[in-house]
Amino acid sequence: MRVALEQLASGRPVGVVARHVGYATPSAFVAAVRRETGTTPSAVLRPAGAAPPELRRR
Repeated sequence: MRVALEQLASGRPVGVVARHVGYATPSAFVAAVRRETGTTPSAVLRPAGAAPPELRRR
């Protein structure tokens, strides 16, 4: 999980990270991250207090 989160933090796409750490699909990886952290990969890396992308003004 640490390696995956470091790669995500460096900007690598979820699908690339998922394959690199051994998941067959990005959705399986997202499910594992959610199970371990209680949230999605993008939410884990979002700065505290920042709005999710779908709620930000365009």
